[in-house]
Amino acid sequence: MKEKIIIIGGKGTAVVIAEQLIHAIDKCNYDAEFLGFAFNDPNLDVILGRPILYKPYDEMKEKYLKYNDVKFIFQLYRPDAIRERCGWRDKINIPLEKYFNFIHPFAYVAGSATIGYGNVFLANTVVNSNVVVGDFNTFNSGTLLGHDTKMGNSNFFAAQVCIGSGLNIGDMNFVGLNSSLKNEITIGNECIVGMASNVVKDLSNNAIVYGNPAKEKEKLNHIVR
Repeated sequence: MKEKIIIIGGKGTAVVIAEQLIHAIDKCNYDAEFLGFAFNDPNLDVILGRPILYKPYDEMKEKYLKYNDVKFIFQLYRPDAIRERCGWRDKINIPLEKYFNFIHPFAYVAGSATIGYGNVFLANTVVNSNVVVGDFNTFNSGTLLGHDTKMGNSNFFAAQVCIGSGLNIGDMNFVGLNSSLKNEITIGNECIVGMASNVVKDLSNNAIVYGNPAKEKEKLNHIVR
């Protein structure tokens, strides 16, 4: 059964994912169909020539959940508001098994890796042996996950991030472009790692770090609306 995909979101990484999904379908015989977006922008009706199927997105499940072949990708994240955006996702209350794992054909995921639901692995991502990935994690192009690394849910890795081996990574972390995470350290929850940083020590919850080596500058104050 060919799965039909709806992306919840319509700017930034959501559009990047959509174009890579379209490429996979059109150029690599990827066995899926991209239906369009669900996004709450009153000024948009079409993105990349594909329709915005539902505005507001949190009402769409009544129409689409009845179809077994329709799956969703959630991509409304923002570094300083990940907890808030995860709350939006949870409020929609789509069953976990209805979220789609998109692995671009140019990505490599080891057969020994364990993957949850709703994850995105864009082109040229590498996931090595015995990695454990929870749900709703986003790996932009060129990300490397070293062997035996374990992570939770809703983490976002920008392009060209190098994650060493044997790390333990929590939930809702953002790691910026071209950053590196040292082997066998622990990253807590809701941390932000700045662009081109080298993290060589454990990070406690809510840390904001950057630099080489990365140093903690402050704690994250979450946006609450």
